[in-house]
Amino acid sequence: MQIRYTNDLGNGHSGYVDSGDGIVVATASGQPLSVELENVATTSKNRLLVTNPETVFFNTFQYGVETDVWESSATSGGTATHSALLSVVDMAVTSTAGSQIIRQTLNTLRYIPGRAANLAFAVRYETPVVGIRRRVGLFNGTDGFYFEDNGGDYACSIVSSTSGSTVTTRVARASWNGDKLDGTGPSGITADPTAQQLINMKYEWYGAGQIVFQYIINGQAITIHTFNTGNILQNPWCKTPFLPIRLELTNVTGASGTHHLYQGSNTLTNEGSTNYLGVGESHLTTISGITMASANTFYPILSIRLKSTALQGIVLPSFIQVATTDNTNIFYKILRNATVTQGTWTNMPDANSFVQYLESPATGTTALTDGVLLDAGMVIGGTGDKIKLDKDTVYQIGRSSLGTVSDIFTLAVAATGANKSAVVAMTWIEQR
Repeated sequence: MQIRYTNDLGNGHSGYVDSGDGIVVATASGQPLSVELENVATTSKNRLLVTNPETVFFNTFQYGVETDVWESSATSGGTATHSALLSVVDMAVTSTAGSQIIRQTLNTLRYIPGRAANLAFAVRYETPVVGIRRRVGLFNGTDGFYFEDNGGDYACSIVSSTSGSTVTTRVARASWNGDKLDGTGPSGITADPTAQQLINMKYEWYGAGQIVFQYIINGQAITIHTFNTGNILQNPWCKTPFLPIRLELTNVTGASGTHHLYQGSNTLTNEGSTNYLGVGESHLTTISGITMASANTFYPILSIRLKSTALQGIVLPSFIQVATTDNTNIFYKILRNATVTQGTWTNMPDANSFVQYLESPATGTTALTDGVLLDAGMVIGGTGDKIKLDKDTVYQIGRSSLGTVSDIFTLAVAATGANKSAVVAMTWIEQR
């Protein structure tokens, strides 16, 4: 069917449109016309979303549990094993009350104020069992948000420590303000807990941003619940947006049997591209040099780590520079979590910095146990150019023990001759 339209000013603009292509609207001449677009994406500020997303984090679990990106914390028989057939991590707990397995990223995830972030999970639950609790989201135990299956009592939750203690705002399925995915909502869809699901969580911080929980089904983002916090909460909805991705599986009551949560791939995207990352910080070792007594031996000249008070901080090493005072050829390694036993950890002069540094004594120590080798190379004597670390490689300083212990980032140097004096510099970006 076609619908004819005409212009009321009589200037000849008229024609036909298919009924599915538009809506005929009559308005008094000279009056404003309000138009609302359907089936388009908008931001929380009601602006048309036209930006290309930037991928900040992803993983696939094709070949293992990815211990360089994730850590597992098991209690009372909890396990996390790789399924090569499914390319997932099979999280499992026993029938013991308190049996638990937690999976958490070593790094906190970057957040850009003013830009919405999207965290997506591919997960598979099981038929709900009373006493078995599953959580997936962006949280650290005291702050963040997550989707929860508590034995069939599904909920969307925010957890916050801004009041001085940990407070959870939990909205059960019956109170969701979106599609409950129980067959009664606008989509008519019932979510199947035994099927693979793609769960998306959109969030903004500001302290007063939105958190939106969605299922992606049939190519559509179906919103199940939205937390609106502006003009509602007295305090910011959580203490910080710089949080790890986390999954928990817990046998709360001792429900019999073995229970599972299948962790598939994840992605975190931000809307738009990043131009500004943060504040630069740098450290230069003593210019008289640090003596490397033995030839062909790597010495840990400079290390950095997160302060114990800034473990949520984002620190991105960006440049290094290495040389000797007599401009000889040298070799370098960048190591994660090498064990260095001499020297004193010192706060940066800038009190705002997230970082402590450890500089080798004037006569270098070889007390170095190699950690994970992140990069290596050589510098020809007399050049000494700054070396830019690949921006597309993740050098961010992470944490272990569920975010309570900082990784250590070490620059080690070796020379082919004995008694060479090394001078090194390191520059990094802190996102504050």
